[in-house]
Amino acid sequence: MKAAVFKDPLHIVTEDNVEYPQIRSDEVLVKVMACGICGSDMHMYRTEAHRHVLNRKTSCGKEIPGHEFSGVIVEMGSEVEGFELGERVVGVGMGGFAQYVPVPNNPFQLAKMPDGVSFQEAATTEPLADGLQMVRKVNPKSGENIVVYGAGIIGLGVVQALFAADVKLGKVVVIDVSERRLDKARELGAVTVNASEGDVIEKVRQHCGSAPLQWPSINPPAVDAVIDCAGYIKSMQGNTPLQNALYMLKGGGVGRIVCFGAYEGRFDVDFMPTIEKEITIMGSEGYAAEELGQALDMMAQGKVDRRSLISHCFDLDEVDRAFVTQGGPEAIKVLLYPNPDELKD
Repeated sequence: MKAAVFKDPLHIVTEDNVEYPQIRSDEVLVKVMACGICGSDMHMYRTEAHRHVLNRKTSCGKEIPGHEFSGVIVEMGSEVEGFELGERVVGVGMGGFAQYVPVPNNPFQLAKMPDGVSFQEAATTEPLADGLQMVRKVNPKSGENIVVYGAGIIGLGVVQALFAADVKLGKVVVIDVSERRLDKARELGAVTVNASEGDVIEKVRQHCGSAPLQWPSINPPAVDAVIDCAGYIKSMQGNTPLQNALYMLKGGGVGRIVCFGAYEGRFDVDFMPTIEKEITIMGSEGYAAEELGQALDMMAQGKVDRRSLISHCFDLDEVDRAFVTQGGPEAIKVLLYPNPDELKD
């Protein structure tokens, strides 16, 4: 079997003779048609961060990454019910950068693809479900200004989920350093700030205005919530997104932060604004099982356009090039095709 194998930071290769997976009684085997490179994959690729949870280890010790994929069921364990051979599915599980991957039969990791949804779109289901959970946690209210840090596939999915919600928001502000990604955010209806071009907080203020002064030392923009999809990358310059979120939120106990982006390491933070403004900070990892289905339904019903977020596609043989591309400023979502000759929608 052909698969991508992670070796060391900045070293991932395609190998042809990786052992074919054996499934358990509660698993299905999926022939992978498309698999996305996730932000967490990029953290691992750059620094080895979270390596122990982001790869499927074979019995020979090979480490296969990839956890956002779509494909076709080709084998079923004896205990599996509710699915059929040949059925198109979304899978969430380690080892998706391979021609075949085992997937447990549970609603968090396996879902049927609706008619009309392509394999490429379906490979973005998990990040959209992540975005739906973040929006649910932030619980946006009418007229609120929401800042989204990071305009990759996750952040742009959050923007899509915000605009698809039945709430008339104030401003949705997206912060990133890639103009390509910020262009896409503007296409989706957001206003944008390039973090590499000056004082981020003052640029956010230009969009949202200032919050009422509580005392002279605190003069934040009128930001009600920040959804941090960027996390911490060691090469970042200036304040981390979390630090800026603490500075830019309103006071009075209404400000809240949802933290999703992974951290490549530890960093210092001025935490005093949390106390002064009575900020609520929530972590978000993954999604509820029903949000996986909700994400697919939104695609099928045309409520979100996921195809427009797929910027590059590569055959599995080009995995090294795909990772380099995903780490560049022009990429939004990069997909890999483990079985390109059989890719049909």
